[in-house]
Amino acid sequence: MQTQEFKDQNWGHCLLIKNDRVELTLPFELGPRIFRYAFIGEKSLFAEFPAQKTDLAKEKWHSYGGHRLWHGPEDIVRTYIPDNEPVRIELRPTSVLIQQNIETRTQLQKEMEVCLGSTGTHVQVTHRIRNHSLFDVRLALWAITVMTTGGQAILPFPPRGSHADNLQAQTSLNLWAYTNLLDPRWQLGEKLITLQQDPANTEAQKIGISRSDGWLAYLKEGQAFINQCHFRENQSYPDEGSSSELYVDHKSLEMESLSPLITIKSGDFAELVEDWYLIKGINLNAKEEELYPILSSPTV
Repeated sequence: MQTQEFKDQNWGHCLLIKNDRVELTLPFELGPRIFRYAFIGEKSLFAEFPAQKTDLAKEKWHSYGGHRLWHGPEDIVRTYIPDNEPVRIELRPTSVLIQQNIETRTQLQKEMEVCLGSTGTHVQVTHRIRNHSLFDVRLALWAITVMTTGGQAILPFPPRGSHADNLQAQTSLNLWAYTNLLDPRWQLGEKLITLQQDPANTEAQKIGISRSDGWLAYLKEGQAFINQCHFRENQSYPDEGSSSELYVDHKSLEMESLSPLITIKSGDFAELVEDWYLIKGINLNAKEEELYPILSSPTV
């Protein structure tokens, strides 16, 4: 893993992390965020909204794009605390730690630890929330990756089975009040749910699933971004039990993974781990039985 500080035209002072195949951009001036994860010198599938950085109102929350960490369940006050302040970035022997200041209102502190393999595309992102308050706090860690326009997200069902061997319910789909399954951007298959991002469609859509196959993917222009996010058995999840979620509007598409609801004691922390991969040569017109094995078991 190689690192280099540089001046990004959109995000100012940044840290570049790379190996022989992929590179990531981490900003110093806000966050914790990851703005770019791509093959070296190629387009990133992450969306970026740099124009929002010109808004000098520090108390206003901005999406900015890229990858971020929230805490849920979603609340207009607690969840949307801005991440507009500079962060500390610490180089470690095999990883990079990004840590924000303690949130004044919540006394919580978000951080991400990014570990890029010496070769290949694998990146492990460990998300942490530390509780610096005097009281225990119950929440879910909520990792959100904002994808660029024009692609297609894939949310897999758990492995399918037969009626004779599976008498109990296996998973549930969770809908928001604005979810419309007749929207043409949704497609429900035998093994996969797909959601198309369409810049011309301004209606917001969202869905959650209690138990998936442990990954999400975004496909565009022959590439696939794969996010492995592991389900924990016998745990309570937010949003009616959602461990993975998809959200779309006309500006972008968000792929979201959540931890179970956990009580973080004063002075303690909780973690959520994601494993990322990039793949080239994806046939966007392939049938789900062809896509499933490729996306569910990416190579390093």
